[in-house]
Amino acid sequence: KVASIVQLSKNSKKDLKDLGSKLAMHIAAQSPLAIDESGINKDIINKELEIIKEELKNSGKKPEMIDKISSGKIKKFISDNTLLNQIWIMDNKKKVNQFIKENSVDQEIKITDFVRFKVGEGID
Repeated sequence: KVASIVQLSKNSKKDLKDLGSKLAMHIAAQSPLAIDESGINKDIINKELEIIKEELKNSGKKPEMIDKISSGKIKKFISDNTLLNQIWIMDNKKKVNQFIKENSVDQEIKITDFVRFKVGEGID
């Protein structure tokens, strides 16, 4: 069982229930770590980069290639784990930020926060 809540801000009185519901479903399905790159803890990025570099080193890549490849892989990790950069689950030709822009024609809509809960997650 998974539940998610998304907090939106807007500059009009337009009802955002449908938009909010769709975003909450996306969050429940895709498990983003943060809204954008600035929200990801630097320790997580550093740890992931360390893992990527170790995997490349163990696969026999040359040291000069490891930095180039790991740079691309960490960008992909960030893209896959930040809500605004994820592929939109209801249309895989769009990213979440494009979906929000399409729904912001007559108003500015921003995701200010979200939380995702999964039964049993976080229990030590």
